[in-house]
Amino acid sequence: MAPKALSDVKVLEFSDFVSGPYCGKLLSNMGAQVIKVEKPGLGDAARSWGPFPGNLPHPEKSGLFLFLNTNKSGVTLNPQTAAGLKIFKELLKWADVLIEDHSVKEMKNLGLTYTQIKKINPSLIMLSITPFGQTGPFKDYKGNDLIAAHAGTEAFGNPDEGVKDTANLPPLKVPNHAADFMCGLTAAACVMGALLGRKNNKRGHHIDLSRQEAVASITRQQLAYYSVMEETPSREFGRKKFGGFLYPCQDGYVVIWIGPHYHLVVKMMGDPEWAKEPMFADPLQRNSYIVELNQLITAWTMEHTAEEINSLALEHGVPCSLVRSVKDLVADEQLEFRKFWQEVDHPVAGKLKYPGAPFSLSATPGVIERPAPQLAEHNEAVYCGMLKYTREQLVRLRQGGII
Repeated sequence: MAPKALSDVKVLEFSDFVSGPYCGKLLSNMGAQVIKVEKPGLGDAARSWGPFPGNLPHPEKSGLFLFLNTNKSGVTLNPQTAAGLKIFKELLKWADVLIEDHSVKEMKNLGLTYTQIKKINPSLIMLSITPFGQTGPFKDYKGNDLIAAHAGTEAFGNPDEGVKDTANLPPLKVPNHAADFMCGLTAAACVMGALLGRKNNKRGHHIDLSRQEAVASITRQQLAYYSVMEETPSREFGRKKFGGFLYPCQDGYVVIWIGPHYHLVVKMMGDPEWAKEPMFADPLQRNSYIVELNQLITAWTMEHTAEEINSLALEHGVPCSLVRSVKDLVADEQLEFRKFWQEVDHPVAGKLKYPGAPFSLSATPGVIERPAPQLAEHNEAVYCGMLKYTREQLVRLRQGGII
């Protein structure tokens, strides 16, 4: 088997649910060897989170867990016990990267602060994911995807499209753990940077990653507007200033980016007479009449199917997309052509279609080589095969609730 981009990187994943596991998944997509540590008996919290086939909860059939943990080995371990902590430290010596998402207090109580871990493995890259970071007045506050979305302002601008009087509606979080995934993506980029830096001096690093900051870093337009104007942008800001909108058509919706492409949009629509009016022809006035403009465009889109509009947009160079449902996405010809979807056979969940790596490396393409691990699936391979414990010791560790 050809080597992958990160074939020589060993990752210990001591994290739960989405952010840390998504970081580990992205690294494993590039070939990193990832050992996932789960709680004995319970496992990762994502195992209890749906969707489940047939809506029947099962710890080995969670769609969220199965997606987040492909290509990983899985062990169970309780480092809160003396024997478990000893084993965990042995795994730290093996690892190049530790991904952990425990509170500052938890890691301190375990004797696993970066200062202490550095003595065990001076070259280790330790990634710590917490709701608000390792320092500051909020460092001990708990958090989750909902907290991060609001603390980082990602939720403030919603809802917007198609809703009247949005200023008086409460903020709305984006669904599907979006903030957690943003944090996991940021984490993977940070680890890659640290791995590159370590090649020069062989020294380890501690990455202090705040979920709040990971989310806040993507609200760049709103932050830029506030920096320049010293005003908080309203929820209508994006639509009124940048002229992008969701338009209904005969059989669904399309989204069209007008902005600098206004003249291409007008040409696509057959050069209607109203487009010559100063209120629309003048870019400086157009933003003030974006509601009226969108009403006129909507009247045109309602005369066409989504596919007709998409074809016209492609012909005229207008940025446009059909608004896809998940069902549409799975059947999308572009993704099919690029082999984005991969079918993976799990011994309990069966054959399911998974999203592949969201990138394509020419020399070392990322592939899903094995399904997410069953709970404790690789205990023997890791503890006996790698750390040289005997099978008798393994039995005693299991009986003692250590693994």
